[in-house]
Amino acid sequence: MRKMSGVLLVACLVAWLYPGRAAAAENTFETVFKDGFYGGLAGALVGGSTLVFAKHPKDHYIYIGYGAAIGVILGVTFGVVSATRSLAEIDDHKLVFHIPLPQTEIHPLDLTRREVVTSVDLLTVRF
Repeated sequence: MRKMSGVLLVACLVAWLYPGRAAAAENTFETVFKDGFYGGLAGALVGGSTLVFAKHPKDHYIYIGYGAAIGVILGVTFGVVSATRSLAEIDDHKLVFHIPLPQTEIHPLDLTRREVVTSVDLLTVRF
């Protein structure tokens, strides 16, 4: 029964994460949710890996929960920062300020020289 539930869980995750849908603009909530989810999984993995260093691992299973919680917090923070594209955004007649994420691009000039361009959008207007 335990093996069957693990196989069912993996099958559900694979079906849910399968990129078989149409490509469209990803909304902010979806980005933040995915980053929080993956951060929680990564945090639980790191928390579980710390059990190797404990003398009695069965007494420290709470490390998995701590790691997952920290991973969700960091994932959501990263999602919010990466989903914002500009310093200010005008959406539905409201002005909202965000912390923008700088975008860096590397353009080759010739075989030996490259140009690094870093930019931050100041204003986004949705209409």
